Order: sequence, then structure tokens, then C-alpha cells
Amino acid sequence: MEVTENLKVFLKQDLNMLVAHSARYKTDLTADKVDNLTTMDKTIVTEEIAFAENVTWCVGKAIQACSIKSKKILTGVYLFGHTNKEVMEEMGYSKSRYWELKQIAMNEFMENFAIYQKKIDIEPFIKLVK
Repeated sequence: MEVTENLKVFLKQDLNMLVAHSARYKTDLTADKVDNLTTMDKTIVTEEIAFAENVTWCVGKAIQACSIKSKKILTGVYLFGHTNKEVMEEMGYSKSRYWELKQIAMNEFMENFAIYQKKIDIEPFIKLVK
């Protein structure tokens, strides 16, 4: 089964719910921490918790697989809750260049997320669209 989800809605809203269900924090999904994520004992967790753990792991791995610029944008805006303006200024880019880089980051993330979902065979598969 495949579920289509708007990328921005997924990252701004759904990710909060998934992080809460998985007993993780958004900061646990940063590229330097994602390899240390643990999972709960599969014999005692619900399907919902196991799904949330898998999806949040995919989010972290997808960000980790992005380019350095894309990681900074995705981490700043979607994991640390900074505004686009704050991230743009921190990175030192003009408005138009930042938005170009953000689109590249979003595309990289979507591709990487799909790859990691397939690797662990998530069901239902989440298809992210812009």
C-alpha cells in the first residue's frame, strides 16, 4: 500500500507526531546522531510505534545522505525549527539562491527517503510529493 503525502506537511506536522510516537526527539534525527538510534523491543511495541520508529529512522538517514548544504537547510528548518530567514542568513546566501538550494534539498530528501523506505520495506510506503 502507498500513501501520498505533501512533503512540507509531512516535515512540519506529521514528523512531530511520528517523533512523539517513537519516543525520540527531532534532534535525534540529525546526521551525526541517526546512526546511534535505538529501537524498542519489537515484542512489546505496537505496530504504530514500530512504524514511527522506522519512518523517523528513514528521515534521519535521508537527511544524512544529503549534501552538506541540503543537510544545513533541512536540519535548521525542520529539525531545529529555525525560520527560513534565519537559516538563509546563517548560511550567507541571498534570498533567491537560498530558495534554489532549498528546492534542491527537498528533492534530495525525497529521493533519499524513498530509498531508505525501500531498504527496510516500510508498510505503508509513504510517497512524498511537492
